[in-house]
Amino acid sequence: MAETAITAVLSKFGELASREAAVLVQVGNDIMLLRDRLEWLQAFVRDADRRRRLASDDFTRVWVRQTRDVAFDAEDALDHFFHKVSHRSGHHYTMHTVP
Repeated sequence: MAETAITAVLSKFGELASREAAVLVQVGNDIMLLRDRLEWLQAFVRDADRRRRLASDDFTRVWVRQTRDVAFDAEDALDHFFHKVSHRSGHHYTMHTVP
């Protein structure tokens, strides 16, 4: 009888591990897609910032400023997320910014 109970628990753990692995794979895919989109956005911003410096274009100036503000907001949200995860799990995650 104890063996049956242990088998049932192991089965549940296996099911949980399988589900978690599937979620992690999807998160990994989402992160790669987000990274690709952010790289494109970074290229557009660099080009727009270069154009803004060469000519006085109000549209480009506003777009660059608003995009920069959104990027700072996103960074703050990620910092907040990592802070919450750190407190829950005891791990200490840090964001490394690239110049």
